Amino acid sequence: MPEPTNRMTDAKGYSYVETSDWWKQMCEPLSSFSEVWWPDYSTKVVEAMVGTTPIVIQLWKGWCQKFLGRQDFPGGIGAEVGIYHRVEGKKPPERLPHFPPKLSSYILGGLSKIVDVELWWPFPELKTSLTFELVNPVTNQTFISAGPETTYWLNKWMNPESYEKYRADQGGKAPIFSSHYVLKYTINGTSYQW
Repeated sequence: MPEPTNRMTDAKGYSYVETSDWWKQMCEPLSSFSEVWWPDYSTKVVEAMVGTTPIVIQLWKGWCQKFLGRQDFPGGIGAEVGIYHRVEGKKPPERLPHFPPKLSSYILGGLSKIVDVELWWPFPELKTSLTFELVNPVTNQTFISAGPETTYWLNKWMNPESYEKYRADQGGKAPIFSSHYVLKYTINGTSYQW
């Protein structure tokens, strides 16, 4: 089975992960909604247009725990920019045959409990070009950047052990909460900030 993440290390020795193309394809059947967040991993939903096409931009930033305790899974301290659209009447799938069984049960079990919540769906066919950078609000320096990439879901996280090194290297000049970084992102060259 392919890996769910691509791993990389920069010149300073900080290590990162981002979702692999395979994992993005496996996640295409999954909807999202405004309550997909947890403490120190904030989300924001933005209604926008790409040309004449309405989209839902869902953003996340902060500390995303790696699911099931697996170190090869997505997560760490970073951000995500997702491009979605509403599809009237579409329902979550009943099966996720390409996911590990425990993760499939976890995801579908959670989705089955959602009632009367507005859902949106990945929009890979729009072929948006995405970039982002997280900026340290204390130093105004870029903490992490990703893209450009043509995708519906751009993400990148620094691994937690590297983040501890990063915080030490900053000499106390890092935000207390990971969700306090400033997210600057572009969609097809149009700039946004959160």
